[in-house]
Amino acid sequence: MKKRILLILFTVLFVTGCSTINVNSIDNIVDTVLTEKNKLSNISFSGYSYYVPNTLKVVYKNDYNTVLSDEYGNKYYIYVDAVGYFNKAENTYKVDKDSYYSRKIVSKDKKKDGYLEINEVNKKYFVEAVYNYGKIEVYTSKEHINTTVLNISEVLSSLKYNKKVLESLIGDNVLSYKEESFNIFTTKKTTSNYLDYIEQYDKTEDDDSSLPDNDRIDIGSND
Repeated sequence: MKKRILLILFTVLFVTGCSTINVNSIDNIVDTVLTEKNKLSNISFSGYSYYVPNTLKVVYKNDYNTVLSDEYGNKYYIYVDAVGYFNKAENTYKVDKDSYYSRKIVSKDKKKDGYLEINEVNKKYFVEAVYNYGKIEVYTSKEHINTTVLNISEVLSSLKYNKKVLESLIGDNVLSYKEESFNIFTTKKTTSNYLDYIEQYDKTEDDDSSLPDNDRIDIGSND
């Protein structure tokens, strides 16, 4: 196990030091981190929990949306599709050959399927990843793509749900929740709406009133 982890870290460090992105390295991260079982968990919310590595920190949380940031200033926008999980929504993603990187991901148990797609936008890269009904979007630079994918993989591979809690939250209101949700298996391919969200978030980031007490982050607890 330790040898495998060291090998992964060596691969990532080696590739991220190169000016040209090795697409195979992204595949390796997906295969050895994202789709592997991850029992780690250090943050829990109502109905779900996941692991945030020490390379990331939580800066905002509201309902099923969370914002993380890394040491490079990249922001990771997370959406947990509890309704999709509750209804076992089908992975409808189709590989886009015109994208910088596009891959449909099939988990070993075929219950956590998703995708990873990367598109170049204004000389930067928009990363969209879905796995186990969680979606993460990151707008990053080329040299940080592999590190970004690794961070995303660690978070999404650890995503776990508490069925009993979700049933109490969603079960009786599933129809109304459906109307509010969107299909996470449909990519944006552009950061237009994403950047609008960033602008709105940045305006309220330092405003404590945007984060009421019942939405504050519970670290280390279990549902």
